[in-house]
Amino acid sequence: MIRDAARPQSRLEAAASRVTVPEAVRQAWTDTAPGLTAGQVWRARWGDRVQLVVILGTERRTTVLPLSFDLDYTDSTTTRIAAEANPFGVPLIAWHGLPEVLPSAVFDRFVGQLAPDATATLASEPIPAAEDSSVPHPVRVYRALLEDTMEELAAAQWSDGGSGQLSVTLQRAGLSVQDVADALGATPQRAFAIWRGQVPLSREEAETFAPLLGESVDAIMAANPTPPSDLIVCLEQPARHRQVLAYAARRSVDVPTAYRDVAYQTWALAARQTGAKAINWDLRLDTLFAAVLNEQ
Repeated sequence: MIRDAARPQSRLEAAASRVTVPEAVRQAWTDTAPGLTAGQVWRARWGDRVQLVVILGTERRTTVLPLSFDLDYTDSTTTRIAAEANPFGVPLIAWHGLPEVLPSAVFDRFVGQLAPDATATLASEPIPAAEDSSVPHPVRVYRALLEDTMEELAAAQWSDGGSGQLSVTLQRAGLSVQDVADALGATPQRAFAIWRGQVPLSREEAETFAPLLGESVDAIMAANPTPPSDLIVCLEQPARHRQVLAYAARRSVDVPTAYRDVAYQTWALAARQTGAKAINWDLRLDTLFAAVLNEQ
């Protein structure tokens, strides 16, 4: 950033100029993301919503608290985390009154781990019954913004399930199994499975069918069957998030669309191999991302 020397330095600029990111945080930021466990600090991200969080627990659901660096914005629901107890080396504020259950797909970047004592303290503190209305208005506004962000992150989803109406759509348009095979250059077996709505179309295949069906690509994709649950689990692991973001940027689509495209493309490619029983979805995702993102 180029700053006019005659202009006074803002509080934000002054604070930013004094920040030094610890080497351990830089390393964690670029390393392969680990599995989710209590006490970890992550950047959660979905669309334009970004928030630093700490994981409280991962039994059945991943419950987190939002974190902030703004020591002037606290209330009776916040807990201060000492500099020596967190990976940033500066005091943090945990908003104990704003716990949320977040889906795995929003865990974007691993930052580090809280000290065990700090993790235990956060996990043992009771959740406040209500917000303290006596705090200053700016603090209440700050808290409300955090609450909105956490709610949107909690609501993030991409796999809302296809309608399963692909077969109806194809047959309503008068397309035969042979028409499907000719359009895609597919084997009779795969063309029949698509015509029956048993396997999905990739976005590229949907683009081929769009003029034949008189439907948009998104409408055709929405008619696909639902991806296998084990594929969804593999794709939603935090280690995949940055790959999906890169895919979204490469294809100029939003993040939910990128997740759906990757899922259907991976599933469609797997469905072309007849007789396959147990499918290694992680290996197939590795192969797809290597091809699309040139990560080989």
